[in-house]
Amino acid sequence: MPNHHIAVKIDAGEMARLIEDNLSAKSMDFAKLPGGKVYEGNPAWFTSGFGRAGYNGVVCASFEKEKIDQQIEAALEPFRQQNLPLTWWVGPLSSPVNLGQALQKHGFHHQRDMIGMAADLGELMGFVSPDIEYSFEPVLNRADLEQWMPPFLNAFGIPLEDKDLVLDIFAHLSFQPNSNWRHYLIRVNGEVVATSSLHLGGGVAGLYNIAALPQYRQHGLGTAITHLTFDEAKNLGFTLGTLQTTFPNALRLYHRMGFEVYCKFGVYQRKSW
Repeated sequence: MPNHHIAVKIDAGEMARLIEDNLSAKSMDFAKLPGGKVYEGNPAWFTSGFGRAGYNGVVCASFEKEKIDQQIEAALEPFRQQNLPLTWWVGPLSSPVNLGQALQKHGFHHQRDMIGMAADLGELMGFVSPDIEYSFEPVLNRADLEQWMPPFLNAFGIPLEDKDLVLDIFAHLSFQPNSNWRHYLIRVNGEVVATSSLHLGGGVAGLYNIAALPQYRQHGLGTAITHLTFDEAKNLGFTLGTLQTTFPNALRLYHRMGFEVYCKFGVYQRKSW
């Protein structure tokens, strides 16, 4: 009997919430590292104990406009006490609307904006295989993850001196029982040339860490690993996929695949006290 897909019907506001819930769950996973802490109130925040802005932060805050400066300072106290840099994500669940501007008055710089997108995984465009022989594989252990690292580090501008730190962090979070992380790679002639990750938080499958070595991008491997990774999510029982992108070309690619824009995130960082 054919398996007829039933389209997922969710309104735009709820879809934006799901996108932010997945991003928040992914970020707050860093509190699971040794020495990490998490607070799930208002604002929700986490620390990892590592002195890197991406591994400590605030993911959701709803403040009163009249008290915004006092509330920001109170939220920063756990980071100030430990002298930790941090990232503050301002998304659709954050308020007031001028929160990003207010953060810049408290020592933050606006690092980038991200477009939040989502799709019914059963409605994605059909997969077209790349014009090159390749293999798609899950990352099952630390040795696989070490091979996964170079395209990821290159694409996201992570210094080579941080490789061992990032490897330790990802390995700890990925291979624990009940981990929400899944990582994948594409090999060509035995070399890892593209990477991806899923975070299975907030009830949806969030796509992260898409990277391809520059010399292989023209072969469609970025598109391939995106499709194949979301196929894995479907196999795990997920019906909705989410992602964030900062690159106009990627936004057009994801739109052609079937993803729609639902929200925007401002990313603010404070790296010193």
